[in-house]
This record gives sequence, structure tokens and C-alpha cells, in this order.
Amino acid sequence: MTFFLITALLQACSRPPDEERIRASVSNAVEAAEAKDVKAFMRFISKEYADDRGNDYNGVKGILVYQLLRPEPVKVFLRGLSIEVKGDAALVDAKAITMRGRNIKSLSDIVPDEAEAYRFSILFKNESGDWKVRSASWEPIGLAGLL
Repeated sequence: MTFFLITALLQACSRPPDEERIRASVSNAVEAAEAKDVKAFMRFISKEYADDRGNDYNGVKGILVYQLLRPEPVKVFLRGLSIEVKGDAALVDAKAITMRGRNIKSLSDIVPDEAEAYRFSILFKNESGDWKVRSASWEPIGLAGLL
């Protein structure tokens, strides 16, 4: 019995804090988008997803398929990522620059006419130990909005 208790405590202590896990999820979702891996991206979306634009889980998947299955490469840069965890919910705010058509390595390689910038507000919920996106809102801000 003591062995099981110690094992459970060690596992709980070895688990990264929620903010780190959410940050890793955001990073992995960006990598999945750049790799055009819809299935990997959707692992981070809750089956209960719903947003103010009327999208649900399948709606998000449809948007991704449309955006990611085009032939040109996709690059995403995140700026100003902030995470606020409150219990089993977390609010993530970030600005993102998306670029398609050229393989670029840094923001300095971006031609303003070829990129789009957005402000995202994303609600994560802890679902049985996994942080999933439950809702999101976004708006275009233009590259000047990143300054």
C-alpha cells in the first residue's frame, strides 16, 4: 500500500505544471499546422468545442483541411503568448503571424504583403488530465498590430 502511495505522489510531482503543459500544447499545435498534419492538430481540440462564429469540432477540422491541404508551405510565428490558469480552465492570449507560399525561417524574412497577423484568445479546459481547446476567438490585426 505504501509503495502505491509513494508512486502516486512521485507521478504527481513529476508532472509539469499546467502552464507548461498548455504552452507545450500550443507549440505542438503550431508544429502540426506547419507540418499540415490535421489529425495531430485536432488532438488539441475538445470534442465539446464551440465558438462565437458557430464552429464546432467538425467546423474547426473543416477550416484546417481547407487551409492546410493547399500545396504551398505554411509558417506560423507566435508573439505575446500569455497563459492564465484558473482551476480546470485556462485563457491563452497570443498574436500569430501566418505566412504561406515560401519557406521562411525568421520574422525578418517576411514580406508584409504575403503574411497575415491575428490576435487569438483561446479557452482551454482540463479534460481528464489533458488540456484541450474548448473555444477560441480571433481577429485580424495586421502586421502593425504586432508592435
